[in-house]
Amino acid sequence: MDRLERQTNPRGYFVGLTTMDYVFYVDSHPRKNSKVKTNHFTRLVGGPAANAAITYSLLGGSAVLVTCLGNTAESHMIKETLEKFGVTVVNCTEDDAMPAVAAIAVDRNGDRQIFSGQNQYKTIHVPALEEPAFCLFDLNQQELSLGVLPDCACEIVVDAGSWKGETLAFLKKASVVISSEEFRDPAGRDIFAIEECANAKKAMTRGEKPVRLDDGEIPVASVTCVDSLAAGDIFHGAFCFAYYHKQYDFREALTFASKIATESVKYAGPWEWAKKVSDRNG
Repeated sequence: MDRLERQTNPRGYFVGLTTMDYVFYVDSHPRKNSKVKTNHFTRLVGGPAANAAITYSLLGGSAVLVTCLGNTAESHMIKETLEKFGVTVVNCTEDDAMPAVAAIAVDRNGDRQIFSGQNQYKTIHVPALEEPAFCLFDLNQQELSLGVLPDCACEIVVDAGSWKGETLAFLKKASVVISSEEFRDPAGRDIFAIEECANAKKAMTRGEKPVRLDDGEIPVASVTCVDSLAAGDIFHGAFCFAYYHKQYDFREALTFASKIATESVKYAGPWEWAKKVSDRNG
């Protein structure tokens, strides 16, 4: 796919996990057999694919989220919230199982502990893709993702947070792979050493350290971290917006993504950055 095709069709598909997140902001994480009380807590829609889709939409892109929500009161609440962010939601199951739920504790340093509960769905419907510019996979909900993958006649972006199941199938078809520093295959190789994605453009995010590339690094601004929740997902959504929607080159798109993700950790909650950026640009 060339740049002209991307520019005329900047719709992005985000395939993978959506969660209902219950977030607790605490002074410190609990010790064994202890209880921590806080008056600062909230409920959010989360998950890597969902957060990336929200970011893409908030920045001005056309985001389609392909995910399994099920058919419960929580599912409808999640869908309504995503639609308020401008995300088109394709719910690929009508099972009455609960959607994925996460309990997240964020301490005063912005460090997180996450407990994630994910159901297995009995019936999953794989949708047809409507001419996306790209398709991002977060490597979760792999029964769904593996059903979508063969139909992807577009650029494929892999959010490689950790090795899961059939990860290699996605790396083999990837146009872009953005991994965490912890990502390794079963042989202990990082994305720069995995031959199956040798032809993909690659980057490794490393928190506050520079983003690593095949041919160098991109610096990350130093800020006081208040809340790192969803920062990696925001990075992926912002990269996709810059690379496919704004037509930046790879390094420019990563630099843009780093700035947005860095801005996000300065505030409590994953979406305050969007209000601040909008206020500055308004």
